[in-house]
Amino acid sequence: MNFTGLSLDQAPPISAPVRFFLTAPLFAMAAAILIFFFDPALLMSRFSLETIVVTHLFTIGFIAMVMLGALQQMLPVLAGVSLPKASLVATSSHALISLGLVLMSIGLLQSIKVVIFIATLSLGLGFLILLGAIVLAMRKVEFLTPTIRGMRWAIGFALVIVMLGMHLLSSYGTGVMGETHLGFANMHAVLAIFGFAGILIIGVAFQVIPMFYVTPPFHEKSQKYLVLAVVASLVLWALLSFVADDLAWIAKVILVTLFALFGYLVIEKMNQRKRPIADITVYYWRLSGVMAILGSLVWLSSGFIEEDVLSFVGVIIGGGFLMSVMSGMLYKIIPFLVWFHLNGMGYMSIPSMGEMVHKKMALAQFVLFVVTLAFFASAFWIPVMMKMGAVALFVSMVLLEINLVLAYKNYGETCKRKPDFDMSMMGG
Repeated sequence: MNFTGLSLDQAPPISAPVRFFLTAPLFAMAAAILIFFFDPALLMSRFSLETIVVTHLFTIGFIAMVMLGALQQMLPVLAGVSLPKASLVATSSHALISLGLVLMSIGLLQSIKVVIFIATLSLGLGFLILLGAIVLAMRKVEFLTPTIRGMRWAIGFALVIVMLGMHLLSSYGTGVMGETHLGFANMHAVLAIFGFAGILIIGVAFQVIPMFYVTPPFHEKSQKYLVLAVVASLVLWALLSFVADDLAWIAKVILVTLFALFGYLVIEKMNQRKRPIADITVYYWRLSGVMAILGSLVWLSSGFIEEDVLSFVGVIIGGGFLMSVMSGMLYKIIPFLVWFHLNGMGYMSIPSMGEMVHKKMALAQFVLFVVTLAFFASAFWIPVMMKMGAVALFVSMVLLEINLVLAYKNYGETCKRKPDFDMSMMGG
């Protein structure tokens, strides 16, 4: 791996992104508990309040938490710019988003209007504080790489989905849902999955996969046009959905083709690694590539078969594609942050990134995650599998949390020991 040019001075305090990372598995555990006790039939409907709560515990509580934490670290490392007031922004946005998500779950499930309104404000403010800080930082970027361009588009879509999300959530507080509610709900979901999460993953993959896995770079045309093509297809889909819904399938076909192509490229890069030894993150990237292809095809088919298949789509794309990438990268990002900060502080005898992850526990967690996906996918036909999937998911997330905490523990322990401190790092 080549870390030339990375500066500790540009990076936020390690606690800023790590608080997001360590919170993510906790919300997934909460989702698992609710799934276990909910009636499986209710979770098959995408419009039930139970489904909405569980979905957002995954999308906001796990996926968005990991992405927001990663963005705080990637901007200084990959773009050379730092967030203004990084510690204050991280602390306040994390607290507001966490509080808002808890209140949203309680408010929707208990039908408490005032709690729903507070949740709307808390979530909206939490996201806008961090996204606003990222926008301000990005204005200082001098050299636009494909990754930075992807991050810019992703943040743009994030701002749109936050506004849509606040509108949709507040409508549950007022009890007034206009004719556009369903259309906005569909747009919120598609732009969140493919616009924010999807584009960010594509953009980051251009930089991270060759850097961490020593692969050939993505083809120049892929880096130049893939994100732009996704943006164009999303805009086309949004326009057609409102003005000519019977033609929206055209944009949908283009969009799923692009993500299936990305899934193929990810698998190809994992097979082109110059280091033959595969760690747990390689398994996660391969799984996400397969699920990106499968999920895109299933989502495309949802326009032609029964509507409830969208619950199945959520498992494949949300769990198989998005959560796989996030889980895998957590095993890279936290050890990298620990190594990066300790190295920058001048400590020499520190564990390598690979030594910070308990390999057998990580493998057990991955296997349980795959089992979870299998249970949830089969629950579409065999509802009892939903509860089995909830158990597998809970144990998987417990193991993930333990693995991450153990990796992060190296930072505090090393700072206390102060091993082989290199005074040259301090200019001595």
